Amino acid sequence: MHVHLDMLGGLAGDMFLAAALDAGLCEKADLEEALRSLGLGDVRIVPEDAKRGAISGTHVHFENWDPEAESDHRHLSVILDRLDDSGLPEGVRRRAASMFETLGEAESSIHDIPLEEVHFHECGALDSIFDFVSAAWILEQTEASWSIGAVPLGSGTIETDHGTIPAPVPATVRLLEGFETVSRPVDTELVTPTGATILNELRRISPGLERPPGTIRASGYGTGTRQLGAISNVVRTTVFETDSETTADASSTPREEVDTVRQITTELDDMSPEHLAVLEDRLFEAGALDVVREPVLMKKGRQGTRVSILAEPESETSILDRLFEHTTTFGARVETIERRKLSRALEHVETDFGSVRLKIGRRRGEIVQVSPEYEDCARLADEAGVAVDEVYRAALAARDQTEREMS
Repeated sequence: MHVHLDMLGGLAGDMFLAAALDAGLCEKADLEEALRSLGLGDVRIVPEDAKRGAISGTHVHFENWDPEAESDHRHLSVILDRLDDSGLPEGVRRRAASMFETLGEAESSIHDIPLEEVHFHECGALDSIFDFVSAAWILEQTEASWSIGAVPLGSGTIETDHGTIPAPVPATVRLLEGFETVSRPVDTELVTPTGATILNELRRISPGLERPPGTIRASGYGTGTRQLGAISNVVRTTVFETDSETTADASSTPREEVDTVRQITTELDDMSPEHLAVLEDRLFEAGALDVVREPVLMKKGRQGTRVSILAEPESETSILDRLFEHTTTFGARVETIERRKLSRALEHVETDFGSVRLKIGRRRGEIVQVSPEYEDCARLADEAGVAVDEVYRAALAARDQTEREMS
């Protein structure tokens, strides 16, 4: 699956979510369950029909959070701790944390303050936190490639807690470095810092952000809050089935996903295991796809640990930064390697304990792997007071039952 964004009126977090819902990229109930795992109340997503300019679409807002938890000023560390303590799936948690760190690094650079001292203003409010988590959820669930049209920029000035600043705000401009832009005759902000951060995350997933040939399967429109006169304040999400997917489905040739990643490796013989555990967390925060530690014998018979990291090419610099900052190494080897992966999809099954997501792996069109999501099983097992393995088996049994009923 491939998804393309056309930013007619700009991009904000709520617009990205609304367009995804309108195009059927995610289920509202599943996302609400994820948001509730943040421990901020019985969060609800409220979609409503709206028209901006000449185009109608969907507008969303959030309701029903705990008012005592509301604040529009939070340090990055507070937000990351909230994510760590949540029941979000690991991939969603890491991606949401990465997005906040991306925005934090931009703010740190603009205001010349250390990252740990960055104080989020509007982006620290609960609805902005929900925007980031929702975007991370959508990106993890769809497992799609992404492309975008030109990024529209407004002009004028904006009143903020930092005073009067130009539109787009400095953090947004920093985040949009390298993106193709187009000017709109509007004296306002069109792409918010949240929207610019989401665009950076799309570029991490699909570095070229190029649209491949394919067949349109669905589309959706997410509306902004304001009317912009003759400009329709919407973002359009178009879902494609690519030509390569169509060919693979119509033939017996193997359908494996192939991508290129960096493998970064170093050996250490003078660090304690506790410090290496912290290192692993920092590497995942920096965008690592996988981290493996293994014992090795080094020169002069010293026992050491080899740390091997897989990462997207665009995360190489941040991974190396963490490696040199948090270890005693003086060097690391970087190789470009090719990964071959099963074609993957997510399914949901209902068990006596609740809904569980299953990761389905196919090769040559045949299912060869079925794996319940561990985070779902762990959460439901904790709620029911049973072993994780019991929920795991129940999820597999539920899918087997569904398969028998369909055959």
